[in-house]
Amino acid sequence: MSSGPPSVSVYGEQVALEHGPLRIEISLRPFAFTIRRQGRRLLRAGGVWVAEGTIHDHFVALTEGVLAREARSPPERAQRAALGEVDEDRVRLDLRLQGGRAAVLWIALPAADRAELELTAEGDPLRLAIDWDRRSDEHFVGLGARHNLRFDQAGRAVQLGADRRYTGPDCPPEMVAEGGVPQGDYAPVPWLVSSRGYGALVGGEGNGMRFDLADERVAVSARSAAGPLSARLLCGVTPLAQLRALCMLTGFPELLPEWGYGFWKSRDIHEHQDDVLEDFTGFRNCSIPLDAIVIDSPWATQYNTWEFNPHQFPDAPGMISLLREDGVRTVVWVTPWVNLDSRDGQIPPQSASERLHREPAPNYAPAASAGHFVKQADGEPLVAQWWMGTGSPIDFTSSAAEAWWRESAKRVLTLGVEGIKADDGEGYYIPDHAQLADGRTGAQAAWALGGLHRACLARALREVHQADGVLFGRSGWTGQHATGMTWGGDQVSDFWSLRVLVAATLNAACSAFSNWSHDVGGYLGHRLVERCPPELLVRWLQFGCFTPLMQAHGRMQQEPWTYGDRVLDLYRAYVQLHEQLVPYVRAAAATASRTGVPIVRPLCLLDPADPRGWTTADAYGYGPALWVAPVLDEGAREREVSLPRGDWIESWSAQPVRGGGEVVVPAPLERIPVWVRAGSIVVSYPTGHVARGLGDVLESERPLLATLWGSPRLGRTAVRLADGTRVGWREGEWSVEPAREVRFRELAA
Repeated sequence: MSSGPPSVSVYGEQVALEHGPLRIEISLRPFAFTIRRQGRRLLRAGGVWVAEGTIHDHFVALTEGVLAREARSPPERAQRAALGEVDEDRVRLDLRLQGGRAAVLWIALPAADRAELELTAEGDPLRLAIDWDRRSDEHFVGLGARHNLRFDQAGRAVQLGADRRYTGPDCPPEMVAEGGVPQGDYAPVPWLVSSRGYGALVGGEGNGMRFDLADERVAVSARSAAGPLSARLLCGVTPLAQLRALCMLTGFPELLPEWGYGFWKSRDIHEHQDDVLEDFTGFRNCSIPLDAIVIDSPWATQYNTWEFNPHQFPDAPGMISLLREDGVRTVVWVTPWVNLDSRDGQIPPQSASERLHREPAPNYAPAASAGHFVKQADGEPLVAQWWMGTGSPIDFTSSAAEAWWRESAKRVLTLGVEGIKADDGEGYYIPDHAQLADGRTGAQAAWALGGLHRACLARALREVHQADGVLFGRSGWTGQHATGMTWGGDQVSDFWSLRVLVAATLNAACSAFSNWSHDVGGYLGHRLVERCPPELLVRWLQFGCFTPLMQAHGRMQQEPWTYGDRVLDLYRAYVQLHEQLVPYVRAAAATASRTGVPIVRPLCLLDPADPRGWTTADAYGYGPALWVAPVLDEGAREREVSLPRGDWIESWSAQPVRGGGEVVVPAPLERIPVWVRAGSIVVSYPTGHVARGLGDVLESERPLLATLWGSPRLGRTAVRLADGTRVGWREGEWSVEPAREVRFRELAA
């Protein structure tokens, strides 16, 4: 369909903007707007409001949670508008609000699938808002990694950066009454997808952005100190079209090297170099594939010097080389802080290391003199306490600070380190009064720094390792899905947290995160004092198997060989299965890098017309052919699963199943329910080829196993791998281009 040129029409008190199938109808008196696509209303009775008030947010440093509180006056709504400047695709509306305040709203149709609004108001109100009617059957997903039991966010009020609460089985009763224990909201994204056929991307990078989805009207709002409130409404005909439009504006997910989709092992603390080697030899002796070891905090002389602590790692280059020679990469942890005092952080148990951590990091004073840190209003470095001591955050809006930090990272990368775990970086550590080198304040750009940190480290990795390095980050905001891999932050080791993590994974996928991971077994432990229980570890392991990067990390001793033979055997089997699926997963990752379609695919992305898709929080598509249903209840040995429409084959029994309804399947401890779409080719690696991990074989030279599940409806099907290899089946004949070693297999349904 031709989009047609944009146009603006004025009929008395009515204004209409049109661009192809999109039309915005504006009533000047009383003020309201409606957005239609091909005549169907997407948003109706749109309006704006502002509110005076004061901020009383409280940051809980122990759990990195924010208690969001504001004292607000009643909203001042826009009552009437006068038409101001008119261009071919946009208009300016001069608004008069209740109480007489003036405001300006720009409304534009810059493309045939996108509307844009920008609101400013005179004076200095606390909050600016754009709102519209909420339909009774309207569902909302996205907003980044929403750690909530529900996938659908309708009925909730979400302040990004202050939304996550633990209300699981070990939450103290008095905290349940208060809404739960506040936890870090690690990867929020101001992006909302509606079942009505639009996605809303809200501009701004300050604390306090809200999405109110609980009342009769949907409201997106931000504190006016962050600047004008802007909203881009992406109105593609499907959620996947909207997601693609989001990626065109903010970046597409990267296609990472193979080892970035493998299996990584981490610990909270490697007290000594020998502990790293213990992990390495433990996995080798137990015949479990291993692709990387993450050296978490502490490993440097202080937080954060980018210098290996010689008392903890007496031969870091030799250790890195030893691992690398056996196909295992090294990843090091860092945060965007440099400390004056690291005594409150984790310290390795050598007396010499303890002395080091009592001293200011030697790179602090030169960096402060050079102006590399975020500043207070008086121009002095911002000094704050974070969870590894007291120090200053780096100001990545300064090109000099970015170059200094990047060159610091490269000192370690040239030793052979090939990955960086970029922890922290969330905006709740940056106060509103903070001053940045580019002229912005913390109120305007608190959440921008995390993305700039990721971009800095990704650049360092490219400069040293070209396309072979991997960035592993925690902090999220607009566009951060496009840089490296993101993990889901700290989880308690209980089934409630696993269920919430799966829902967070689905909302992250609807927010364009494709390269996604989490700590298998949970980082914080069971009741915060015990390691992950065996049954939960297995169920978490199964979910991790069907996550793009499988990564094991925790505060407690959760090495598989400490759990007994049965758990060890299952651990080995699921890590091996994950490694076998890497070519299938990277093919899906390549699709994401071109189209924005994530590797994890909630049902609302696969079939938005299926009403179950907007509420199914416990099952998901994994790439183009698999449907995965993790077991999320303690003691469960069967699962009821919503199966998408179409023909499927149950993976364990190879039995055909008709989708579109609910199915109940056995789920003994050793199984996670998985289905394959009938007629699909799944390309994997032979088990023996990845028994030790992915190693260093060129992707195009690896042997493959291509399995056809059932019969293609049209008598033919094909897949294309990330390296360009095409594997096809047509009327009983297989083909592969270019030629390489492939074993073919057909499983009749």
